[in-house]
Amino acid sequence: MSQQNSTSWDLGRFVKTLAYFGVIPFLSSIDWFQQMLGSRPDPKLNSAALANDVASSPAQDVAQQTGMVLVVGAGRVEERVVQRLLERGYGVRSLVQNLTAAQALFGNSVGNTLELVQGDVTQPGTITAGLMANVRAVITSMGDSPGQGETLGIQHLVQVAANSFQATPTRNGKLIFDFRNPTQDVKESWGALDDVVMGGVSESNIRLVDGAALFSGKVSTANSGGFASVRTRNFDPPLDLTGYDGIELRVKGDGQRYKFMIRSATQWDSVAYCYSFDTLANTWITVRVPFAELLPVFRAKTVPNSPPLNTQQVHAFQLMLSKFEYDGALNPKFAPGFFQLQVESIQAYRGTPLPQLILISNPGVNRSLILETEESIRQSGIPYTIIRPAALTEAPGGQPLIFSQGETLQGSVSQEDIAELAVQVLEIPQANRTVEVAAAAGGYLSEDWAKAIAQLAPDPTP
Repeated sequence: MSQQNSTSWDLGRFVKTLAYFGVIPFLSSIDWFQQMLGSRPDPKLNSAALANDVASSPAQDVAQQTGMVLVVGAGRVEERVVQRLLERGYGVRSLVQNLTAAQALFGNSVGNTLELVQGDVTQPGTITAGLMANVRAVITSMGDSPGQGETLGIQHLVQVAANSFQATPTRNGKLIFDFRNPTQDVKESWGALDDVVMGGVSESNIRLVDGAALFSGKVSTANSGGFASVRTRNFDPPLDLTGYDGIELRVKGDGQRYKFMIRSATQWDSVAYCYSFDTLANTWITVRVPFAELLPVFRAKTVPNSPPLNTQQVHAFQLMLSKFEYDGALNPKFAPGFFQLQVESIQAYRGTPLPQLILISNPGVNRSLILETEESIRQSGIPYTIIRPAALTEAPGGQPLIFSQGETLQGSVSQEDIAELAVQVLEIPQANRTVEVAAAAGGYLSEDWAKAIAQLAPDPTP
């Protein structure tokens, strides 16, 4: 039997949905009636309480702006990286195996702008959340001949760094929802809004599972329906996202195409600003939703003359799976039946992100382990730069460098220049690139490295 045929409609769920979102003023004002329906007494999310949950104190904000750079590794390149960071006024935390030798090497900087932590990346217990406190970026390398222990250790470091960076606001972002560490306000701010409101029978819910919000359910096209969604109650006061460029989602889906929607009006049935995004089945990805690319939509039809989203007055978010795109077009990746989308975090972002993780790779040695480690960084969701140097030498620095991609570069390069490049990359807003580097006459001098890297293509999105 076709799903287009008539199927029994659930009046109780329809009323429950409206009461949850405060659409029926009389019902939504009676606590006992809402409790009977299973909804909450407060129809609005207190965004001040939400802000207290996810925003840092003024002192923590300063730490995020000027936070430490964590350097992991005990080789000659890492020593040079630390020295250059200190010369530029960075706060540095360095993970070292030999504390005494490091204290002798860096002298008066220790305890002032340099913090030494004794440990070994090959020992998983060394890499803890505490190591990431106030860290704004991580620089590490694969060493001369990395083995299984080192590669697994760096992969563990990547995961710890990802958890830390995504759980705190960054210099380029403002965390709005962190579903790995939710408060009661966050748990109670989202509710299901399915096609039951127009006579359909699709059904969904959102719940916290394994450190993520799980939006799941079953979509049916019966009764001319075909969408399921979850939406926040209106933020009170509204979110002010002035100065940000968009919303960033960390999600793992099922291969279908979803919509993220933002409302800048308090009305229940108002224009929503929409963005469609594809997911990869069972794979964590980072989705950027630029405000400039949002489509004003009313009941799945675009509204061309609508003003841009008012980012100063953001009242609600919504996630949706629908058989329709816009203006009657079908969603090419929609399939009726069961679906699921996990969401770890939702944050506003500003500008092109600066790298938060810089790996000095070594693709010529233990190739399979190196490539596996590089891929773990690409999958992490952290803005990154992977530097693949040609053969490292002790030659003096200051040589012209050439940059390439595609594993075609040969030759050599000074450890001094690779250390300098790693430090420069911290402030080059060209994240998510794999950069091959060698010294060569006619290459770029250090003052032009940013320009050269900007010309390289970003890695494909995982």
